[in-house]
Amino acid sequence: MSTLSFVIEATAFLRQRVAGLSGLARTLILADLAGADRIVIVADAPVERDWQTSFADRGRPLPRIEIVRQHDDGASGAREVRVPGDVLLTPEGIAWLRDEGARSLVAGRHFHVGRDPAALTRAILADTVKPTDGWVCRRLNRPISNRISMVLLRFGVGPMPVTWFTLGLSALMVAILVQGGWTAFALGGLLYQAVSVIDGVDGEIARASFRFSARGAMLDTACDMIANFGFAIGLMTGLIRSEGPEHISFAVAIVMLLASGIVLMLSLLRLGPRKGSFDVLRAALTERLHRHRRLQKLVLGVERLFKRDVYVLVGCLACLAGLAPLLPPVIVGGLAVWIAAICWCAPLIATDRTGRLLPPHLRMP
Repeated sequence: MSTLSFVIEATAFLRQRVAGLSGLARTLILADLAGADRIVIVADAPVERDWQTSFADRGRPLPRIEIVRQHDDGASGAREVRVPGDVLLTPEGIAWLRDEGARSLVAGRHFHVGRDPAALTRAILADTVKPTDGWVCRRLNRPISNRISMVLLRFGVGPMPVTWFTLGLSALMVAILVQGGWTAFALGGLLYQAVSVIDGVDGEIARASFRFSARGAMLDTACDMIANFGFAIGLMTGLIRSEGPEHISFAVAIVMLLASGIVLMLSLLRLGPRKGSFDVLRAALTERLHRHRRLQKLVLGVERLFKRDVYVLVGCLACLAGLAPLLPPVIVGGLAVWIAAICWCAPLIATDRTGRLLPPHLRMP
């Protein structure tokens, strides 16, 4: 069986930095993901080896990389794929190049259109949208988080600092909510929405710069849980302080239900794919209902109301409108439905050792 080599010319276009990586590093990483046995970089001057951070973060061994001043086609005896040096390929484009050659590459599908680093970064970030994102996330959160990600990528900021910043913002949200009263609830609700927006930034940076990892995914999930738990605890504490002890029973119910659901989901993820996020629940619901199309469509439509982007926005708007006292029974009902769905899908998640239920970006090696 012949080996597969990718030959990349270190042109001025590929040397420029786009979305936190040089175009050369981005092409090299895609070639590795496309199954390259050997990667040859043709360069008449030293090249920045910024691809090493991506491989280190993902715990993936570096492929065989050779940097030469001149390359003779076919000299190695391997099947060689020449990578165009004047375009920035997409993952689909590198696979097409490997299988079909350079002919018929489609702009916007196989390579990003344009030569300006800012425009290319916007295109790359647009491609980081997850299929599991809800409507609010796509229409409201992502346009804001994409702009933040563009600035941070320009300065080489990785995903982990953003994750820790989100945790700090969550702590501030809780500290404000526990004070009680409309002002505290309104500010706390706005911070909850801010946490929801910024929480998408670390994932965008990770996917745009190929710095995603199982550890990062689990920490991001932990941040989501802490923010949700913090909002619930802060809100209930504030309501008890400002409205009276009649909210204590709701507070106990919310804590017990939320803790139970989190522990159950984490246990199922550990038993099954051993990584990932709570997004596996939607995939499990889809699989369980695959024989009942109408019911599947109805359940998945209702499930979108339980997406984090939706309930965070609802909580924020309720706090701003002075309707915080009405949230406890809504939260209890939502958590009860969530736990019921988890229990129903538990066998599928617990036995998913291959990770088929994981979102596509977490299946990538």
